[in-house]
Amino acid sequence: DEHGLPVENLLSPELLRRVTWSPPESTPEAVAQALRAGGARPWQVNLTAGVLAAALAQAPTSPEAGGADVAGAG
Repeated sequence: DEHGLPVENLLSPELLRRVTWSPPESTPEAVAQALRAGGARPWQVNLTAGVLAAALAQAPTSPEAGGADVAGAG
């Protein structure tokens, strides 16, 4: 919303899936490198690397950890 762009224009859904399913180290620099390697344009990297790195830093580190949270919720 802040930049007036549809989400799919910030990053292709396919690239976002690749980066989040096999995440790099959760630093903005590592995420930026993964995005560039996947074909993201410089402006896309600038707008998304920091946000993605922060999200990856808060994500469970394994499917088992995520599943345990869901199962324990109720």
